[in-house]
Amino acid sequence: MSDAATTIAPKAQNRKAAKKASPAAVRRFNEARDRTKAIASPTLADVLRLAPNDDKIAAIVQHFGFEAGDYDELMGAGLSMIRDQYTLLEDVLVVTDFRGERNFKAMEMHLGRIVDGLIRSAYGAANFYENKRQIARDEQNSFSNESRDEDRQGIDGGENRVDRAVRFAAQQAPKAYALAVMAQGACDAYRELIGEDWKPYVKDNARSLTENVRAAQWGAVL
Repeated sequence: MSDAATTIAPKAQNRKAAKKASPAAVRRFNEARDRTKAIASPTLADVLRLAPNDDKIAAIVQHFGFEAGDYDELMGAGLSMIRDQYTLLEDVLVVTDFRGERNFKAMEMHLGRIVDGLIRSAYGAANFYENKRQIARDEQNSFSNESRDEDRQGIDGGENRVDRAVRFAAQQAPKAYALAVMAQGACDAYRELIGEDWKPYVKDNARSLTENVRAAQWGAVL
């Protein structure tokens, strides 16, 4: 019995309860868990891979009537967020050293942290959307839906279980899309101002060969 099955089963306290988790539910759990663990520092590419693209969001807006925001306005908001910070803080964070050269390191770090926050927010929304999209897909898939009640009418002829799952997934799409576009605008502005693509900060805990040799030498003598 997998850990996923145990976690998914509502209030599972024993083996019998854990077995109620379907293979599809276990797969979704494992995929979501792996995405969360693997992406400690998400990138823009990770966001765009999970968020709905322009064609997908256009279809969702057309068929469900949800508001997804204006692309140009969302992109502009992301661009302005970084550009405005740069303009406001340039005289504070960009310093001139003794050689007369301007040092942008503090500005780079500040803007990088802002972009990082936007990326993480967008990734969270995109990851949630993708999880709900998979749930809706599995509900509709006859091979993973053992109850086969997706063709049955809901109460009083309303939405059935599949309809509700699809609608809920569709509701998450505009959120993921809007935040993804804003994050993309922020990344574009960062590249424009700093001169290189934004990358998530990853702490390097590895010691250099020289440091390792020095530590070994000191340990041998001291």
